[in-house]
Amino acid sequence: MSIAQDVRAIVLLGWPLILNNLFSIGVNVSDTLMVGRLGATQLAALGIGSALWIGIFLAGLGVIMALGPTVAQHFGAQRHLEIGHDTRQAAWLALVISIGVVMLLNNVDPLLMRLGIEAEVVTLAEGYLRALSIGVPGYYLYHVLRQMNEGIGRTVPIMVVMAVALPLNVMLSYVFIFGAFGAPRLGVIGGGLGSGVTFWMMAAMLGLYMARTPAYAALSLWRFELPQWPAIRRLLGLGGPIGLSLMMQAGLFTALALLMGTLGKVHVAAHQITLNYAGLVYMLPLGLAFATASLVGQHVGRGLPARARRIGHTGIALCSSLAMSIGLLTWFFAPRIAGLYTDDAAVVGLATSLLAVSAFLQAGDGTQSAAAGALRGLKDTRVPMLINGGIYWGIGFTLAWALGIVEGQGAVGIWIGLASALCTAAVVLSLRFRTVIARHVARDSLR
Repeated sequence: MSIAQDVRAIVLLGWPLILNNLFSIGVNVSDTLMVGRLGATQLAALGIGSALWIGIFLAGLGVIMALGPTVAQHFGAQRHLEIGHDTRQAAWLALVISIGVVMLLNNVDPLLMRLGIEAEVVTLAEGYLRALSIGVPGYYLYHVLRQMNEGIGRTVPIMVVMAVALPLNVMLSYVFIFGAFGAPRLGVIGGGLGSGVTFWMMAAMLGLYMARTPAYAALSLWRFELPQWPAIRRLLGLGGPIGLSLMMQAGLFTALALLMGTLGKVHVAAHQITLNYAGLVYMLPLGLAFATASLVGQHVGRGLPARARRIGHTGIALCSSLAMSIGLLTWFFAPRIAGLYTDDAAVVGLATSLLAVSAFLQAGDGTQSAAAGALRGLKDTRVPMLINGGIYWGIGFTLAWALGIVEGQGAVGIWIGLASALCTAAVVLSLRFRTVIARHVARDSLR
């Protein structure tokens, strides 16, 4: 097998995930564009609410993401019944996580008020999160089915479901944000309600497809079984560090968004625009990173660590090249990108500066996501969690606070700290993958 064939394998598995990710982030982009027309206050509320939602949601999602590499290794070793068993146990885990997430989303106002964020922004952000919370159980169940499909390399159904969900979500959000067709005009809260309803539709669509498709029959998915602690413990042991790692990364984004809130609504609005766009373009390397994780896991399950090593390195290089290319485009077109989101001159000016800094962040973020994915394929999650915690908070938050608040550079200083953390993580996690996969290859050579 050549490197070109490795690239082809990653792209074939990853392109539906790229489109799926773009469709998914398209919901956030469309909400931001619609809410942006209602003014800086509504946009600031969306920025605060979205930051809290992502931070809380990703912590739970990380635990569920243990299912992906677990299924990939089962699939590589042809353990089909184990795939069905672990998927059912992951569903129970998802329901328990959902309860905690819903409770958190409905009780965020004391935190926001203590941070000194404007009362009107707090009220709107709280309403957005309450409306969004109705769909949390459905969204986690959808991700259980998604992780299972990624593990066995069936990524097209995920893409199709998200392709249908995007226009549904945009339509529902439009109706509730602007009060179309006789619906109440809810503003930013309507965006949360539209997403919450869509989450349940996504779970239903993917579940119905899988129940009616013969290709899944060998997995015996649709059996009822009670929660079984040994299986759940395995998933928690692998997924807990993933969840903590994602929570630390998302927590950094959330903390920085809250810092922006103390600087005023113009800073929050510009931050939301930059974060929204950076999240959109991040979906391209992220899709290839997910494909890399699945392929590394499958080849480890087949007992081919040397093949897993090469496809892991290929995936990291591919994601890095793509992310750096996107960063260059962002640097040159920053003013035009900012102008697409709002007509507010103050917000556009600040967002343009933040987008220029985000060009460096995009290069680091794309690379670190691929390295982290390759490590997940090896089921190596605990050390990366410690690495991420040290980098995100030791470097990222410290620099953001020092430059943005202490030195008075404001939003630009905060984003420099964030970009520095992700670029550092890209280097360290890539070196970690190189070390861990070398051990797998060495053990295989001694057999």
